[in-house]
Amino acid sequence: MIVILAVIAALAAFALYFVNTPQFGRAPSGARLERIMKSPNFKNGVFQNQEPIVNHLEDGFLVSFYKFIFEKREDLRPQQSIPHVDTDLKALGKDRDFIVWLGHSSFLLQLSGHRFLVDPVFNGYVSPVSFLMTAFDGSNPFKVSDLPDDIDTVLLSHDHWDHLEYSTTVALKDKIGQVVTGLGNGEYYEMWGVSPKKIHELDYGEEISLADNIKITVTPARHFSGRFLKENPTEPASFVISTDRIKFFYSGDSGYGKHFKEIGEKYGPFDFAVMEDGQYDMQWHNVHMLPEEVLMASSEIKAKAVLPVHNSKFVLANHNWKDPLESLEKFSDKYNVELVTPLIGQVIYLDQLPASDKWWQKLK
Repeated sequence: MIVILAVIAALAAFALYFVNTPQFGRAPSGARLERIMKSPNFKNGVFQNQEPIVNHLEDGFLVSFYKFIFEKREDLRPQQSIPHVDTDLKALGKDRDFIVWLGHSSFLLQLSGHRFLVDPVFNGYVSPVSFLMTAFDGSNPFKVSDLPDDIDTVLLSHDHWDHLEYSTTVALKDKIGQVVTGLGNGEYYEMWGVSPKKIHELDYGEEISLADNIKITVTPARHFSGRFLKENPTEPASFVISTDRIKFFYSGDSGYGKHFKEIGEKYGPFDFAVMEDGQYDMQWHNVHMLPEEVLMASSEIKAKAVLPVHNSKFVLANHNWKDPLESLEKFSDKYNVELVTPLIGQVIYLDQLPASDKWWQKLK
């Protein structure tokens, strides 16, 4: 009995130590928390969505989580390596607007010579431990060292592990000029060594003006936040970026909702949008759009062209790995939206969009 109690105590001590390692971050406090508490979206100690979220986990959270991690399902991962283009990101010029998808929801965006790095995650897994939720073969070809040394702005949509990652952030901190994100997320960056002077946290509808007539507006997302036990301590967001010649939208992670139409009416139309498309399930339908809803939302924000992300790198849901892109193609004829589906690492110049490359159809 003494041995059993000692083992339990040791495991409990290790668990307590582990969840207090830097990668989990810390809760907002001080002046940051005071500002959060003034937000109309912060109620009863947590951030609230503008539309209520109901997660229909039929078996409850623990059973559903166990099934997701340990039950065998078919075709969740490709049998072949995900193809990519080995672009020299440091050699890209500043004279044209472009986007480079870096896998999952990470991308490098250049508008009017200003370089944005969005939701950067380059460590190859999206969990607290390296053996869970690992990247598909070939889907993580870029590292922080491959990025340009002059990243002007990092945009962070929310604090989940597949969008915000400790080692990536630490490696990036000396390359970036500033961070723009929703309320509360600055606590992670400050804890991980980014100067508070570089961190800009905005509530929905607030904006920041950058050099070269570039403006970022933080807009709503229908999602949730949190990296461990406490849910919704920070504010998930989408972004509108406006320049003299282009309007750009990034959805972040979001369920379908009325906010898309409102964003389209207030800030649209958009020349280009990056929309999440993947890791959906009817059990968590309120926080991740189904493929046809991605097209509905794209139409409602009045986007001319859409690049779908949040797919083809990790298994975070129960669907076939190809389904996000195949379903989007299937429904696309119903909506007046041009799909842009590049390879990871392929440079897409926004003034010369290529025909959609259905690269996933060549893989098993």
